[in-house]
Amino acid sequence: MLFSSYVFIFAFLPVTLIGFYILKAYKFYTSAKVFLALASLFFYGYFKVEYIFILAFSTITNYFLASWILRKDHGEGYKLLCLGITFNLILLGVFKYTDFFLENFNLFSKLINLDFNIPLPHILLPLGISFFTFQKIAFLVDCYKKVNIDELSKKKKIDFIDFCLFVSFFPQLIAGPIVHHKEMMPQFHSLLNKNNSLVNWELMAKGLFIFSIGFFKKIFIADNFAVWANAGFKVVQDGSFLNIFEAWVTSLSYTFQLYFDFSGYCDMAIGLALFFGITLPSNFNSPYKALNIADFWRRWHITLGRFLKDYLYIPLGGNRAGKIINLRNLFIVAFVSGVWHGSGWGFVIWGILHALAMVSHRIYSFYIDGKKFLNSKIYKFLAWFITFNFINITWIFFRSENLTGAINLLKSMFGIVWVELPHKFYKAPDVLKTIGGNDKTIGFFIVAFILCLVFKNSIDKTQNLKINYKSAIFTAFLIFVALTTLIYAPYVEFIYFNF
Repeated sequence: MLFSSYVFIFAFLPVTLIGFYILKAYKFYTSAKVFLALASLFFYGYFKVEYIFILAFSTITNYFLASWILRKDHGEGYKLLCLGITFNLILLGVFKYTDFFLENFNLFSKLINLDFNIPLPHILLPLGISFFTFQKIAFLVDCYKKVNIDELSKKKKIDFIDFCLFVSFFPQLIAGPIVHHKEMMPQFHSLLNKNNSLVNWELMAKGLFIFSIGFFKKIFIADNFAVWANAGFKVVQDGSFLNIFEAWVTSLSYTFQLYFDFSGYCDMAIGLALFFGITLPSNFNSPYKALNIADFWRRWHITLGRFLKDYLYIPLGGNRAGKIINLRNLFIVAFVSGVWHGSGWGFVIWGILHALAMVSHRIYSFYIDGKKFLNSKIYKFLAWFITFNFINITWIFFRSENLTGAINLLKSMFGIVWVELPHKFYKAPDVLKTIGGNDKTIGFFIVAFILCLVFKNSIDKTQNLKINYKSAIFTAFLIFVALTTLIYAPYVEFIYFNF
């Protein structure tokens, strides 16, 4: 059940909202939490019923581990923490990486003439397992360190219903953001407080506003770019090549598809949470405006970067143990980010490339004070141009289903292979024929660049929203366009559902 589907918008969401607020109105606060948690499980199980059992097993196991860690002393707690982290990583590894490891093991065995040829089990990959695994690991670490859990530290007790809701809250269950206990539980307690009003209409209005923006981004922008990106990648993955214009349009189409797809999801998740009076942390902040790779990662998937910084980079020593160790830590964090996204050599290469970029930028910052040049428009443009094109090129490995496709697309982009251009190469329908491009494609690129580089992001707009007839008309227009587009648009899942 996608956020951008009719069944979600006209069935699941209204029923969940009505049920939750009826229970709250009659002061059945515990029942309201249970109802919301069960609705979230239904939402998750709607994709595949089997997912519920995996999520439930993980949740119950982590609940008991966290409860024991909270009550134990430092030494015993540390053993339980190691057990908990190991359990979560094994669970993630089994479901996400088994086929990848076995496939490469079989390949290696052939190289040394053993040829084990172990059958690939093709284990079901539960949606969102990468997200809720990291969220639970963070919670276990916080319980051990007694940080970010002030109320739990005093009580030495974790409420099971609260924990289930913290883990399964449907707006952030499938693709984040990766939230902390301290961000969510105080809000749930405050929300279900008899002294508060039944409905916060301001949050409702802001939620509808940002939801409409995300809905429009996903259906009208991202899914249109998906058509050209998918067509181009299919050609190169099948072993053929594109002309240079088609190749660049293919790579840029995916670059913008991913941007508006993930940005749209983040907006819709924040909007849905606001419908229930809950504020989720920002997870996306105009990353294509970044002037360097470090700035990009501070803007893209913010809560993943926060997790890796707090629970990997800093424990490894951060920047406190000298320059060499600092560079090592940066490389490890960026590499882990790549592998976290998926099981394939494309993700490994993508992670390594970003790791090398992070290391290069840090070395640059060691010896050159870039701030002296920041007032220069030429410097800013060059910095943005290099950063954006690096990101665009590395997304190719992120998207391509095989390395052959990625290499073929790069060869096409940089003219290493020559594909004859049509006679009227200056006309979009002719030059982009293989990927189904036309004049509309050029228009979408112009709009996408303007939206990414000129406009304020949706979080800023929502925070400063003036609730009046203009904002109401704008919201209604976006929803109308998205809903009508959805009638004939192909079914396209959010990209981050695959991670």
